[in-house]
Amino acid sequence: MKGRYFILFWLFSAFFCGCQKEINVKLPDYEKKLVVEGFVVNGGHPTVILTRSISYLSDINVDTLINNILVNDAVITVVSSKGEVDTLKYRISDDSPIMFAYVAENMMGEFGVDYDLNIEWRGKTYTSKTSVLYPFQLDSTWLAFHGDSSATIRIKLTDDPAKTDYYHFSVKVYCEKFTDKQWVTSIPVAFDDGTFNGQSFNYEIMRGNPSLLFMPEMSDEEKSEFTRMTFRPGDTVVLRSSAIDYNSYQFWSSAGSDIIFGQNPFLSPAPIISNIKGENVLGVWCGFAAQYDTLVFH
Repeated sequence: MKGRYFILFWLFSAFFCGCQKEINVKLPDYEKKLVVEGFVVNGGHPTVILTRSISYLSDINVDTLINNILVNDAVITVVSSKGEVDTLKYRISDDSPIMFAYVAENMMGEFGVDYDLNIEWRGKTYTSKTSVLYPFQLDSTWLAFHGDSSATIRIKLTDDPAKTDYYHFSVKVYCEKFTDKQWVTSIPVAFDDGTFNGQSFNYEIMRGNPSLLFMPEMSDEEKSEFTRMTFRPGDTVVLRSSAIDYNSYQFWSSAGSDIIFGQNPFLSPAPIISNIKGENVLGVWCGFAAQYDTLVFH
């Protein structure tokens, strides 16, 4: 009898587990936003990349890029605290993952200068302000080896106790299999000196997620190589260490989880603090007071 009840139990379990109800889920209408990625680096021309956001489930191809993502008809002006004014020109740019950007013709980023951004697009105005501060100096920079085949960057830094500092790091890798054309934001993305104000400390720097816009054109091997977080023999790595202002820090720190884990649709999105003022807009206008170090992995 016990055996019979056992068999009946499993038959009923299989029956009820096999019953599935089809559920139709109506996704809410997606509201597009203007996305601004703008930056001023000491010694470089102010640059702004303008796009429109699309829903997560959208297919990205050349037609989508041209017709639904790129914004090429805005009027963008940058005014510096020195009184300089420059209207940015839309052109091909190696600094843009979408190949095009608005770039200043004459203005160059300088230490200790503020930069006001004004965007006019389809009857709406978007504004922001950033500063290229003064750079900080690293005490030392080196490769921390993990066996013979991989490494991360280690930095040692003494924080200035007289002020609150905000740090941002990015890297470019040059190797036989690929070359980073754009700066790849590192992990960690950005941090302040709240826990080590006025102290010396060291930090580990890893390569974050590069732009994956054109990854469908890559083989699996190329993708694996391109998306790696560590450095390998044969790499020449340029580290850009930048001081940023508070509003830029708020953006980068709030966007950190999306930058690191943004390809995972199962994570809850965190709110991103934009420093662009306007209606239906998201993004950053960031000044980088940068210095550079080059490391070679022999």
